[in-house]
Amino acid sequence: MKVLAAEQHRELDAATLQEQGISSKQLMERAATACFDALCRHFPATSRPFTVVVGSGNNGGDGLAIARLLHVAAYTVRVVLVDVAPASADNEANRQRAREVGVPLIPWAAGEPLPTIERGCVLIDALFGTGLSRLISGPLAALIDHLNAQDVTRVAIDLPSGLYADRPAAGSIIRAERTLSLGYPKAALFAAANASYLGKWELIPFSLSAPYVDAAEVNHHMLTADMVAAYLRKREGSDHKGTFGHALLVAGAYGKMGAAVISARSVLRAGAGLVTTHVPRAGYEIMQISFPEAMCSVDVHKYHFTSVDAPSRYDVVGIGPGLGTDEATAKGLDRLLKEYARPMVVDADALNLIAERGWIDRLPRGSILTPHPKEFERLFGPTADDFARWELQRDRAMTLGVIVLCKTNHTSIATPDGRLYFNTTGNPGMGTGGTGDALTGILTGLLAQGYSSEQAAQLGVYLHGLAGDLAAVALEQESLLAEDVVRYLGKAFGHLHRRKT
Repeated sequence: MKVLAAEQHRELDAATLQEQGISSKQLMERAATACFDALCRHFPATSRPFTVVVGSGNNGGDGLAIARLLHVAAYTVRVVLVDVAPASADNEANRQRAREVGVPLIPWAAGEPLPTIERGCVLIDALFGTGLSRLISGPLAALIDHLNAQDVTRVAIDLPSGLYADRPAAGSIIRAERTLSLGYPKAALFAAANASYLGKWELIPFSLSAPYVDAAEVNHHMLTADMVAAYLRKREGSDHKGTFGHALLVAGAYGKMGAAVISARSVLRAGAGLVTTHVPRAGYEIMQISFPEAMCSVDVHKYHFTSVDAPSRYDVVGIGPGLGTDEATAKGLDRLLKEYARPMVVDADALNLIAERGWIDRLPRGSILTPHPKEFERLFGPTADDFARWELQRDRAMTLGVIVLCKTNHTSIATPDGRLYFNTTGNPGMGTGGTGDALTGILTGLLAQGYSSEQAAQLGVYLHGLAGDLAAVALEQESLLAEDVVRYLGKAFGHLHRRKT
């Protein structure tokens, strides 16, 4: 799914009006009705009151239409009118419609006492939408800080007021528990720094111009189940373990063999036919006992990785989980980079060694790098914000000819053709040791089967998060372990297979 810029959203609205022969007021009603339906799903009991805080623009018009629909549906609702500019025509029309059905409209202006908000209500934020282009300050900032301090459930329409669609957040911003984002995704939804403002967000689809979206030129995309399910390969009756590839996983060091076990298990759970784990001598018994399905290649060093024989005989190499950064390990990685020419999956301490030694341009083209933000910074340098990091991520992927993941709450995937993909699966319960090692194994297993690097990255990241989501439903986020993510990979595959059929 394409991620549209704020200006493209405005152009999409205009294209819809022209193509479908409707008025802007009708389009606003369409959007408001979709939001109203979502609110009814989330807040089905009519006993809980609503307060809708609206501005004078079209986002405020959406809020007024939502308030009217709630009132007609027997919800208790009132509107706080915040006039910071003359009301738009559609905003004024919806004010009149709200008055006609009896919705209480309470004006508030700068200099007046801050409005009283009923404790425990659902507060709908419809002050500003994606059109915001300036920092909120003065009385409006005081109003937003006041709304954030209330004991209410805040729901933002489109984006929390004060948040920009296409650039970093600044100033006073509504902190929503839930965001109902209209139409197509905005880049702001995927910025880690915005998570505390957005709360749990969802897209609210409604009828818009498909031809405009199809023709829109974008670099940013949101992964969807249907998109990644299309990559899944059919298994034929004559297939066997040799069909699905042989992966080499270089992982583990003294005290860190758990990372190697989790990652190796993920390789086969992702569908690879064979996995050979190259481990230090001290890890041999651990691997053979913990994961008998894996073959073992044993390093000459007791505690560290130093070298692996004939790596080119493997379909793919994954390296990094629990590896350590010993000097002998650095020399082993140096040799591996000289000897292996096909795409690799590079994670954790392998990335740290590459950053430390300046070896980034030695990676085989098509390799998949999986840094978290700190590792990303070590590799490519610091950036001021999520938006700047995304641009650097795209640039490095294009320059180096590799896939660069950055693991955040919405993991981003940059490809050599300049595209950036945002993931929507996963949950905070996955913020525990070993889940990154599981992702390395999944990516390695998919590459072993012959998926392209781009397909493996998108499918692997989505599956990894989906498995975590399914595990959290069964076990709760607080109790989630990396092994649970691995165990639920089969259910994640099943979910995607059902979407494909």
